[in-house]
Amino acid sequence: IVSRTTIPAFIVTLATMNIGRGIARIYTHAQTIAVLDDSYTFWGMGSIFGLPIQLYLIIAVVIVSSFILNRTRLGRHIYATGGNRMAAEYSGINVKWVTFFVFAFSGFLAALAGVLTVGRTFTATMIMGDGAEMDAIAACVVGGVSFTGGIGKISGVVVGVFIFTALTYSLTILGIDTNLQFVFSGIIILSAVTLDCLKYVQKK
Repeated sequence: IVSRTTIPAFIVTLATMNIGRGIARIYTHAQTIAVLDDSYTFWGMGSIFGLPIQLYLIIAVVIVSSFILNRTRLGRHIYATGGNRMAAEYSGINVKWVTFFVFAFSGFLAALAGVLTVGRTFTATMIMGDGAEMDAIAACVVGGVSFTGGIGKISGVVVGVFIFTALTYSLTILGIDTNLQFVFSGIIILSAVTLDCLKYVQKK
């Protein structure tokens, strides 16, 4: 939808997220499902040489994503498309294909995260993952990813994840009300995006 229409990507993402959740609720009758499959348990709780499988997968995703963005023509096209879609089209880049790849790859990573989460909790519930999209946005903007597009690095996202996770755990350890943590998360996102927009205006 994003690659073939002019509908804003953020709107499409939110809409399809709600559609997916609705289908899941209908299919499961909004009930918690026990996951007893050993393959889920392996990916969620398994280990190799004493280190969790999930750590290896995270490192693999970081390496592959960094390689694509920094070492391939596709990566250059992704940055160009994000920075200025029209200019990218005029320069001969297949913007529709690049956009499709980015969202397909993002969908794959979201599915992988879902499998790993279920493997850790042994259950699938309707509220699992609620709010995770906001945590992802917060980690990315804190890590220097621009909402205007074309700016950001995987290494920055990793740093952003560590910072945001450390902040969340710190608030929990300090005994801050969970509801207030949502407030802090919103403030962080708003502040980071505001600074990003101010930098964009100054550049123009």
